[in-house]
Amino acid sequence: MTGEAIALLVVSLVVVWGGLAVSIIALVRRPERADFPHGWQNEGGPEDRPEEAVEHDT
Repeated sequence: MTGEAIALLVVSLVVVWGGLAVSIIALVRRPERADFPHGWQNEGGPEDRPEEAVEHDT
């Protein structure tokens, strides 16, 4: 392998594994979103609630 190929390999490994590490750290710090509207964390979306369903003109 040439020096350029090794350098590109190292850069790509740092990008991939660094992104994985950053995402794991972010998930450990804030595992669950708290800014969802009331009732959306443990229930289905609007399609499960017919009173809030939106009709489309298609």
